[in-house]
Amino acid sequence: MSGPPSDPVSPDAAGQRRYLTLLFADLSGSTTLGEQMEAEDYAQMLANLRRLCREIVPHHGGLIARMQGDGVLALFGHPEPREDDGRRATEAALQLHAAVSALPTRGPDGKPLTLHSGIHSGLVLISDGDVERGRFELLGNAPNVAARLSSQASADEVLVSEETLGPQARFFITGDIESVAVRGRATPLAVLKVLGRAAALAPAATTSGQRRLGPFVGRQGPVDQLSGLLDQPPRDQTICVALCGGPGLGKTRMVEELLQRPQLQRYRLLRGYCESYLSAVPLQPFVQIVRALQPLAEADAALAELCRLALTGGPEAVGRLFDLLARQGPLLVVIDDWQWADEASQRALDAILRLPRPIAVLLVSRVAPEQLATPPTMIELPPLGDEEAAAAVLHLLPQADPFLISEIQRYAGGIPLFIDELCHSVAVHGRPALSNLRGGGRAWLNVLVESRVERLPGDQAALVRTAAVLGNVFPAWLLERVSGHGADSPALLALADNDFVFPGERADTLRFKHGITRDAIYETVGLHERRRLHRDVARTLEAHGDADGHDGHFEALAYHCALGELWPAAARHAERAGERALAASALDRARIQYAAALHALDQTGPLDPEAQLHWCAITHKLGLACVFDPLALTDGLATFERGVALALASGDLETQARSHYWLGYVCYAKGLARPAAANCRRALELAGQIGDARLAAQVRATLGQVMLSACQYDDALVQLDAALQSQRRPTDGRNRVAVGPAYSLACKGYLLGDRGHFAGADECFAEALHLLGDVRHQVAASVRHWMSVVWQWQGRWDEALQAADEAAAIAMAVKSHQQLAMGRALAGHARWRLAGDDQGLQAVRDATAWIESRRGGLATSLNHGWLVEGALLQGHGAEARRHAALLLLRARQDDRIGEALGSRALAQAAAAAADFDGAERWLRRAQRSAQIRGSAHEHAANLLCEIELAQLRGQSAATLALVDAAGTAFEAMRMHWHLRQLQRLTGPSHASDAKGAPAATAAAAPAAPVPADPPRP
Repeated sequence: MSGPPSDPVSPDAAGQRRYLTLLFADLSGSTTLGEQMEAEDYAQMLANLRRLCREIVPHHGGLIARMQGDGVLALFGHPEPREDDGRRATEAALQLHAAVSALPTRGPDGKPLTLHSGIHSGLVLISDGDVERGRFELLGNAPNVAARLSSQASADEVLVSEETLGPQARFFITGDIESVAVRGRATPLAVLKVLGRAAALAPAATTSGQRRLGPFVGRQGPVDQLSGLLDQPPRDQTICVALCGGPGLGKTRMVEELLQRPQLQRYRLLRGYCESYLSAVPLQPFVQIVRALQPLAEADAALAELCRLALTGGPEAVGRLFDLLARQGPLLVVIDDWQWADEASQRALDAILRLPRPIAVLLVSRVAPEQLATPPTMIELPPLGDEEAAAAVLHLLPQADPFLISEIQRYAGGIPLFIDELCHSVAVHGRPALSNLRGGGRAWLNVLVESRVERLPGDQAALVRTAAVLGNVFPAWLLERVSGHGADSPALLALADNDFVFPGERADTLRFKHGITRDAIYETVGLHERRRLHRDVARTLEAHGDADGHDGHFEALAYHCALGELWPAAARHAERAGERALAASALDRARIQYAAALHALDQTGPLDPEAQLHWCAITHKLGLACVFDPLALTDGLATFERGVALALASGDLETQARSHYWLGYVCYAKGLARPAAANCRRALELAGQIGDARLAAQVRATLGQVMLSACQYDDALVQLDAALQSQRRPTDGRNRVAVGPAYSLACKGYLLGDRGHFAGADECFAEALHLLGDVRHQVAASVRHWMSVVWQWQGRWDEALQAADEAAAIAMAVKSHQQLAMGRALAGHARWRLAGDDQGLQAVRDATAWIESRRGGLATSLNHGWLVEGALLQGHGAEARRHAALLLLRARQDDRIGEALGSRALAQAAAAAADFDGAERWLRRAQRSAQIRGSAHEHAANLLCEIELAQLRGQSAATLALVDAAGTAFEAMRMHWHLRQLQRLTGPSHASDAKGAPAATAAAAPAAPVPADPPRP
C-alpha cells in the first residue's frame, strides 16, 4: 500500500479536540465610556468587571480562557464535559449581566452598565496558552461564532445558538427562534434571545416556537403497565414504581401521556424533579412540592406549619407533611430524574414509603433506584422499534420519503430524542442537515455524548474512541487486532452495558448503538491519531485479505485509505467496491463508491493524461449506476460536464463518445431534453466514426427516449425502432436481464398510447413484461410506470393502480428514489380518480416534493398537471397557480406530458368563474399541446372540455357535433371512463354509471381565482 507509514511527529499532544461551550461577553458602549471617564475610574470599573467574571464563571463550572479589554471569553466543558454545559454558560451570562448592572458605576446617561453576550458550542482544538494567547488557545469556529453573536446582541442581551441549548432551553424564558447570518458559516444560525430564567419549570415544557412535540408512539405497552399499577389508588399502603431508561428514550413524554388519563384525576398530583446542576438544593424535589402547596397552606394553619417544618426540618418533617396530605385523599407523587437525588431526598422518600397511606410514587430515572427501604416495581423503557420509529418520523416530517425515514431510523437507533432532533434539523435545513449532523452539527447532542464518554474509565474511553475510528459497524476481529480487546474483553463488555457498542446483526460484527453517538465520538479523536489509526486499519485489512487468499474488503479499505489519506489506494479500492456493488445491482452503494473513487483521484494531485482517461472511465461507470435513479445525483451534471471536458482534452474519440453519451443521459434523466439531445447526437456521430455499433445502438435508444420526452414522436419512433432492431439481435448467450429492449418497448408503448393506438401499446407492454419475467429489476418498475400512464389516459384506473403499486414496491426493494416517487405519484392519482381519496392526491404532492428537492424534472409536468386539476377541485387557488407556473416552465423545456391536462382544468375553472375569454385561452393551449404531441386521446379529452364550456355558455346547439366527434373518438380508443363523463354531460340518466370519481365537470370546478393568462414562474 502506498503512502507514508505514519506521521513522523504527532502534534495531537499539543492540543485536544473537545466539544466546548463558549461564552463571549463584552461591555456595552465601552468606547464612549473610555472617552468620558477618567483613566483611573475606567481602570477601577474594569477591575470590578473582571472580579465579577472570576467569581461568577467558575461558580457555574466554567473557566476563563482570556480577558482582554472589557471583554471576556469563558469556556464550559473542560477539563470535564457536562451534558448541561449550555445551560451553565447561559446561567453564568445572566448572573454576569445582573451583577454588572448592579455596579455603582454609571454610564454617561446615568443608566447602569450593561453587557452584551453570545454563547455557542462546537468542536474546538484546545491547548495551553501563554501570555500572548491567554490561559488557553482555542482553535475552531465556535469561539468566533460566540464573539459574533455577542457583537450582534444589543445592550443587556444574551444570544444563544439554538443548537447549544437544545431541550435545556426549557430552563429559560426565551424569544422565538431567529435566523441570523453569521460570517464564517455557510448557512444561517438559529438563535434564541434569552430573556431570563424560567420561574416555574415544567419538565416537559418546550420553548415557544422551538419545535413540535414528538409523537407518543411505541409506548402503549409500558404506559398500559404503568396505568394498571396506578389507576386504582392504593388502600392504606404506599406503592412505588420506577420508570427507567437511558437519556432520550422519552420517559418524561410517557409520564405526560399517562397523567392525561382520566383515572389518575382521582389523585392529588405532587410533582418535583432532581438535577445535577450546582443550583440544586438538598431535598430539591420535595422543596418544589412544598412551595407549590403554599397557596393552599394560606387557608390551612396545620398545613402551613407542616410546610414550614418540611422546608427546615429535614426528611422526617417531609414524611409528616405527606402523612397529613394523604389523610385528605390519595396522592400521586412524580419525581423526575431521580438518578440525581441527594441523600436527604432519599431519606425523605423512605419516610413517605413507610406511611400506611394511599400514596403512589412514580420515580423517573435513568438507572434503577437503589438504597430505598421499599424496592420499587421496575418498568424498563426500551428504544423504539423500526415501525414505531418510522411513525415518529412521519409525524414530524409528513412528506419524508421512505429512504429518508430509513436513514433517520438507522442513525437515531430508536432513541426518540435523537429522532426529534434529526427531524427538527431536516425540517429547518432540509435533507443536507443529516450530513451536517454527521459532522457534529448539533452541539448539545455532541456534548451529551462526550459527557458520557468522559465518565467512562480510561481504558473504556480509549477503546470506544478506537472503535469509532473503525466505523459504525465493523468486524470484531478487526477491533481485536487494532486494540487488543477481544469479544470477552471486560472493557468491551462494559461498553455494551453503557449503551455504546453491541454485537451487530451479522455474526462476528460489532456496531455502535446509535450513529449519532459514533460520529460525535469520532470527531473528538485527534486528527493525527485518527489518521494513524485509519492507516493501521487499512494495512490490517490488506494483510487479512492476503492471508485468506482474497481481497474482499474493498469498501472498508476504500473508507480507511481515504481517511488515512492514502489516496491512490483509496481510489483503487473504491472503484473495485463500486464494480462489486454494480454487479450485485446495489446501485446506491455503487454510486457512493464511484463518487469516492473520483474524489480520491482528485486528491492525488494534477491528473496526467492517463489519469484523466481513468477519471472519465469512472464517470461512465457512475452513469451506469445512475440509470434508474437520477435523483441520486443532486448535483450530478457538473461531474459529467467535467468528464466531457477531460475527454476533449485527451483527444481520445472513444472516451469523448462515451462522455458525451453519459452527459446526455443525465441531462435527459434530469428533464433537460435539449442539452440531452445535443450530447446524444454528438455521441452517435463519434460512435459512427470509431465504428462502435454497440455504443451506437445504446445511444440511439437513449436518443429515442430523449425525443420521446420532448414530444418529438416521429424522430423518437425512428430511434426506438432502430434500437429495438439492434437489441433483439442474438447476444453472447449469457443470462442477462433484457434491460434495453424491455425499456425501449415500454417507451414505444407510451408513444403509441399517446397517439391513441392503445391496442399497439398493450402489445408493446406485454412483450416487455415477457422479456423481464418475474425479475425485480429497476427496469421492471420503469416499464410499469409507462403502463400506468397509458392506462390512466384510457381511464383503466384499477389496472393503472395495480401497475403503479407494483412499480413502487420494486422501487423500494431496489432503493430507487426516482422510481419510488413516480410510482407513488401514479398510484396516488389513480386512487384519487377511483374514490376521490384526498390521501391519493396528497401522495402526488409528496412524491412531487421529493423529486423537486432532488432537482429532478423528467416527466414532472404530468404531476403538476394532476396537481393543478386537484387543487382547483379542492378550491386551493394559490396551490393551483403555483403548479400551473411549474407546469408551463416544464412545457418551455419541452416536457408537455401534463400540459393539456392542466390547461383543461384551468379552462374549466375559469369558465366556472364566468371568465370565458380566459377559459378559451387555456383551452387553446391544451389544443396546441395535443397538436404538438400528435395526441389523439388529448384531442378527444379537449373535445369533452369544449362541450363543457359550450354548455356553460348556453350554446347547446353547438355541442351536438362536438358530442358526436368526442363519442366516436372515445369508442374507437376504448376510453370508456371518458365516455361515461361525456354521458354525464349530455344525459343525466347515465350519471350513475360513473364510479365515485371526481368528475371533471363545470359543476365540480370551484370559482377560485385562476390566472387568465399563463403565469410566469
